[in-house]
Amino acid sequence: MPEAVREAVQTQTDRLQDSIQRENDEFLSTIDDNIKKIIKEQVKSQVQAQITRILPRIEEFVNAQLEAEVITRSSHSSRTSYAVAADLSEMELKKILIDKMEGNKSIQRSNEQRNLYKALIEAYDADKTILESYGESVILKRRREDDDQ
Repeated sequence: MPEAVREAVQTQTDRLQDSIQRENDEFLSTIDDNIKKIIKEQVKSQVQAQITRILPRIEEFVNAQLEAEVITRSSHSSRTSYAVAADLSEMELKKILIDKMEGNKSIQRSNEQRNLYKALIEAYDADKTILESYGESVILKRRREDDDQ
């Protein structure tokens, strides 16, 4: 009988140890999760505070660089911008004139008007092709040559 009692006590002890170990593991897991949440919240609040403190400096730095770049470009390109704008205006005027001539059918009145209309279309198409192919550089060069003459 003492052997049966000892086995029963051992079995009960094993069950209790397993149960206590599971509870202990669950408790440690809960504590671990809570610690992770607390650390995450603290890090998040610290990062937020640092960002709030640093962000104005970053904005000032970026704005200063952008202002410097704008000033540099505007000082170098005021003539360039004007020439491109003038050339684009010239092309727009050619296009408006072509549209008006086509709308009024004035190109069919005489050979001279037809020839002028064709020359206007050719000039417009050539300018358009040059602008599409080479961009601003060729137009600016041509504009400077015209200004020099």
